[in-house]
Amino acid sequence: PLNLIKDLSALAFTSILGLCAVMYTVMFMVYRALDGSYNTGAVGTVGRFIADKVIDPAPSFDLSSMWNVDLRSLVLVSNFGLAFIAHYNAPTYYREMKKESPASFPRMVRTAYAILAVIYVTTMCAGYATFGDTAKGNILLNYHPNDALAFLGRLATGFSVIFGFPLVSRGAREGLKNASMALGYPSISDPKNHMSVVLVMLIGASILAILVDDIKVIAGFSGAAMGSFLVYICPPLIYTKILSNFYGKDSLEYRRGKRALAFIPFGMLIGIMGVTMTYKSMKA
Repeated sequence: PLNLIKDLSALAFTSILGLCAVMYTVMFMVYRALDGSYNTGAVGTVGRFIADKVIDPAPSFDLSSMWNVDLRSLVLVSNFGLAFIAHYNAPTYYREMKKESPASFPRMVRTAYAILAVIYVTTMCAGYATFGDTAKGNILLNYHPNDALAFLGRLATGFSVIFGFPLVSRGAREGLKNASMALGYPSISDPKNHMSVVLVMLIGASILAILVDDIKVIAGFSGAAMGSFLVYICPPLIYTKILSNFYGKDSLEYRRGKRALAFIPFGMLIGIMGVTMTYKSMKA
């Protein structure tokens, strides 16, 4: 039913619930990273969730390094490309703000992205501090089956996905409608077919979620390919096109704006290398 909602403002309450669920998961991960429950015994005593040797593989820090950066880091960059994508709903967010303005929208975006950055960094640090090199794409799968806090964390993550999915689904649905209109299939955009389109997309997403058992596959490939395209390639093209139409190609604003086109080859490189390294990490 949440996917059938056309007005995103109606999802404000469920979005808050999803955020609360995410915050619980982050706090529990930080707590477990600090309480020694998953301590391997290299420093101090063996943690109670490691002593029974149920977790396989056990946490390992053989390859850990404080400052090492190599081509494998592009897998992380690819995931960042996916993590910070919200472009598809940006026009809708702007329209449905209580007091929308060119000044308030960037302020809202900067605030939201700063909060996200803190959540991501905290989660990554807590997860790696707990499991090290054996951390899985879905970090919650690393925790002990009898860890009650982890069980609640999995439930909380499930709720956050349920409450957050309609936002992603809305962006995908609008993209599909716009593409179908451009290709000469206006029936998909017909309001009478709204429920059918929602159901087909939901069924397709559910089947994909069932078939793919490692989330890093989706996060890595979609982040490297689509993330690079939406973050580094599309914005410079759109920005320079707007400057060209508004000021003209001979204007100083357009000539300055063309500097942004330097992000295009960078985005292509990041995308290609990200896909390559994600594939190699899967094979490994």
